[in-house]
Order: sequence, then structure tokens, then C-alpha cells
Amino acid sequence: MPNVSHDTLHGFLPGRPKALNRALDLLDLGIPPGVTTETLPTDASGAPKMFTRQMDSVLRVVRPDGRDPFILLVEAQTGIETKKETSWPYYVAYLRDRYRLEVVLLVLCVDTATAAWAARPLHTGLGRPTQVTVPHVLGPANVPRVSRIQDASADLDFAAFCLWIHSNDPDIEGILTVMGEALAQDTDREARDDLAGLIEDGLGSEHARKIWRNLMETLFTPRRGTIVGDARLAGQEEGREEGRVAGKAEQLLRLMERRGFSMTEETRQRVTTCTDMPLLDLWFDRAIDATTLDEIFATPSSTDRVPSPAQSPEHTAVPGQGLTDPRPSAG
Repeated sequence: MPNVSHDTLHGFLPGRPKALNRALDLLDLGIPPGVTTETLPTDASGAPKMFTRQMDSVLRVVRPDGRDPFILLVEAQTGIETKKETSWPYYVAYLRDRYRLEVVLLVLCVDTATAAWAARPLHTGLGRPTQVTVPHVLGPANVPRVSRIQDASADLDFAAFCLWIHSNDPDIEGILTVMGEALAQDTDREARDDLAGLIEDGLGSEHARKIWRNLMETLFTPRRGTIVGDARLAGQEEGREEGRVAGKAEQLLRLMERRGFSMTEETRQRVTTCTDMPLLDLWFDRAIDATTLDEIFATPSSTDRVPSPAQSPEHTAVPGQGLTDPRPSAG
């Protein structure tokens, strides 16, 4: 079933010829370095379209000398899917017929069991096979496990690819730490931020993603001005604000309980669903001396001192001009 990690895994190499070349070297196909690629359509439904047949990634790969181009079909498998035993031979035959070029089927697997299943020859026919499809497979057994910072730094893209292949490794935290340290040394902050986001997308487990997020917060702060950096910084700030609001709501509920107020479910919901921090502060201040709930939750008036977020010195109110917010806030 396609998902973000699946799509990242098969879609990463096509846009990075250097990393793709290193991956092809692992297959011992004799492809010299310096290939160029062209992305091709992935729809193999044919015409008329009776039902959709969608391949993962399809590339036309050209050697440096321009000779003997071939079609590379990249399929990502995060688990065993028996339907691929019939769809893969069809894809190969479809691409061979459409482009009149040799076709290489490359299956990327993140665990050894899936890799072993994907590597089996697929036969069809009676007696001797009419067609045999033998996928090339890259998985934990034949993709290097990058365990040194200098190796990761030498080719960050290929190191990211290797990381995903080994994402189910028992020592995934160690692998992620090496990658994080290498990425933190990259001076191209925009590229670093983008790759950091892609790495998180390509990790299939929430456990690994949590480790990666923690590492990124420890090793570097994403740069403002990039899509990934701004989104992550905004998310971090939003998370901190949500934490402050939730903490204030909890403090208010505890105070009201200790003051002996009747804590109905409606009252609790009113407090816990309020996201207006200044209003929560006002309710808290009122709860210290109030004798009824109506006093606490009364609509703010012009005489109420509604706490406001901290401001820069040039926006600080002048003594004697008041610190009130006359506008009622919705709770």
C-alpha cells in the first residue's frame, strides 16, 4: 500500500543520478559512473483502460557515452505482496514493448524477508517457462550500513538511501545518529534542511521518526526561509504554545478544585477547550478570590486586566495609560 515512506523510497534515487549510480554498482551491472536519467510515465494501464495499473518509478537511463540506454523500473516493497508476482512480469513486458529497450526491474526492500521473497524468479508457462522475470533486489543484505560519519558525509544522498533500507535495523538509533551528525556538518543549510525532511518522510516507523526529530532538534535548528525549515519551526512554536495553553488550563482546574467549586463535565470542557491564553490567565486570576463560577467566567469588561503576550520595549504601555484590553475574548 503506497504511503509517504513508500513513495519517498522509490522516488528518491531518480532525481539523484550520483546516488543512483552507486545503487546500480551494488547490482554489478557494469554501468559506468556519470549516467543521466529521464523520468517516464508510470501508468501501465494500456488502452482502453479497463483498470489502473500504476508502476512506482520509471526511468530512461543513459550511459555517459550515450550508448545502450535502458529502462529502469524501481519498485519499493515494505512488505510481501503476492499480487506483485503477476504485476511485475506485466510491467516488464509492457515497458519492453513500449520503448523497445532493455528493462531492468529493481526492487527496494527494507527487511530481509521481503528481499528474499522479491528476489525469487517469477515463471509462467507449461513445461518449460514461457516467460521468466528475475527482479534485481536491494535490501539490508547487500546495501551497506553506513556507520561512520565520514562515510555519510562523503555522499549524503546515498547515505540517506542506505538509511531507509536499514530502517528496521535493531540499532536504528545509532544509524540515525551517524546520519544526523554528518548532516549537521553540511554547510549548505537549504539542502540540509530539505534532506532532513525527506529522511523523516522515508522512515516507515513512528519510533524511528521520533528519534530523528529529537536528533534534529539537538543537532541543528532548521533554517528560516526554506519550506522545510519554516514548516518545522512553525510546528515547534505551535507545539510549545499548545503546551503552555494546556498547562495553564490544568493549573486553573486544580485551583478551582482546591477552592471547592462544583467541577461538572461542562465546566471542565469549557476550560480544556479554551485556546485563548490571555483569557485563561484572566480566569485563573479571578479563581483566586471568586465565590461562584459565574464570577470566574463572566465576560471580560473594560475594567478587567486581560494579560497580553510579552512585547518588545517599544510597544510596552506607558504607565498611567492602562494595561487593559477592552475587547471581549471568546472562550
